[in-house]
Parts: sequence; structure tokens; C-alpha cells
Amino acid sequence: MAPLTRQQNRYARLIAVPIAAFVASHLVFYRHFPYEIGYQFPWVYFLTVSTVMLSCWEVNLAVFRHLDQRSPFYRNPVRRVQQQILLGGVATMLTFSVVFPAAIRLYSGNWPSLPIVTSGVFVCATIATVVNGAYVGLYLLQTIYLEKQQSTDEVNAQLKQLQLPSSPSSILIETGIRQLRLQPDEIAYFYSTGGVVLLIRADGQQITTAYNSFNKLENQLPAAFFQLNRQFIVHLNSIRSVQDDSNQKLIVDLVPALHKNQPYEQVVISRYRRAEFKKWFRQATLA
Repeated sequence: MAPLTRQQNRYARLIAVPIAAFVASHLVFYRHFPYEIGYQFPWVYFLTVSTVMLSCWEVNLAVFRHLDQRSPFYRNPVRRVQQQILLGGVATMLTFSVVFPAAIRLYSGNWPSLPIVTSGVFVCATIATVVNGAYVGLYLLQTIYLEKQQSTDEVNAQLKQLQLPSSPSSILIETGIRQLRLQPDEIAYFYSTGGVVLLIRADGQQITTAYNSFNKLENQLPAAFFQLNRQFIVHLNSIRSVQDDSNQKLIVDLVPALHKNQPYEQVVISRYRRAEFKKWFRQATLA
């Protein structure tokens, strides 16, 4: 979980290193400015600071990558910051102690004096603090963002589960010569007559099943089905109307009808199943 991509790191160096090297070489080392008489650009200090910054930058990135694997921020941010300060500080000063004098020697031909080294330590420590602080801040912000995003995703997933019912499982129907796998809403109802159970699809197609009764069907049908009487097990979607009849019976109109010349199939529910049917119909309709 790096706070910056490689491309972003490249751009950050191209912007930050020249600016920091320009400021440090003028304010700390050269102490002369372009508006002064006899001014010359301090190439030695500019190149030295740039070299030291780039070297320390790479070393600190290596420290960050190492700690990312051993002690990621999201596990224990406080401990990670402490480790970052300790290891990053030690790595920065060791890198400075090697690169700074070597760079002065390379660009000027002479080894640096003690005041120059002291100033360099101050500059290096300041820049390292700023850079490491910025990186730590970016890590923490990214960690907070990811935690919020994860929390939001979990809440959305829970809401989705609450709001969107899962897809109904298919129903396996034996026809004797083959097996049919149908979704519940593809079935209008089952009709039993003369020891044969017919499956009436929602599109009106009639299929002869291998069942001679409803016994084997009842166990695999979901709650959207209800047995009206000994002849009909219906899906909720096939019911077009329900009306009261004499002697507390109910008349239910189903579609499609068994005979194509009829607009619907009329089924009578006995008074003994009246209450159970109304309860199922109310609950299934509201589900």
C-alpha cells in the first residue's frame, strides 16, 4: 500500500529535489543571492544537496518497503511510526555520512570542512524529517480512507442482501425421458388427474411429468407454491383473482387455463383450507 506510485515518486523528485537543493545551497551553504554583486550559481552545493537528497530518498523508500512487509500501518499505526522514525533516521544519517563528503569531494575536488559538514547535517535532518513526515501522513490518510471504504462496502453489501432477495433456486422436474431444470416463476401450476401430474408452464405449455402424485414434489417446491386441493399446486404468479363462494369456500382463477379456449382455470378451495390459503397468499404477496 504505497502512498505514491512510481510515476508519482518520479514527479515528486523532479519537483522537490531541485527546489530543496536551490534553497539549501543558497541559504545554508553559499549564503549569497542572485541580486548581489559577484554572485555565481553555487553548482557544487546544488549538486551535492541534490545527490544527497536523491540517495536519502531511495534509502528511505527501501525502509518504507521493508516495513510495509513486516509492520503495515493498518495493523499498528503508532508502532509503525516509531519504527519509521528510528530506522528512517538511522538510514538517513548513515547515507549522509557517506554520500555528502563523497559528493563534495567529487564536485569541488576537496573534502568538506567541519562547518560545512555541520550545516549539511542540519539540512539533511530537516529535509529527511519533512519527507518522512509527508510520507507517513500520506500512509495514514490512505489507511483511514481504505478503512472507511471497507466499512462502506460492508454496509452496502449488507443493505444489498436485505433489499435484494437471492435468486430462487431452480426446480428439477422428472418427465420420464428427461429431466427439466426450471426456475419457479417459469411454472404456473401442477395439475393431478388420473394418476398423472401435468406441469403447466407460465407460457401455457403442458408437460407430462413422471410423478403420479404430489408427494415427491412438495419437498422441493419453494414457499411461492401452495396446494389448493388434491388436484392443484399453484405458483403465486398464476393466481389472477380470489373470491368468496358459498359455504365459506373460495374460488381462485388461474392462468393459463388447461384448455386454450378458456380465459382462465377456475379452482375451488374448501372451507377447511380457506384460512391457510389466505394466510399464505397474504404473506407471499408481501414478500
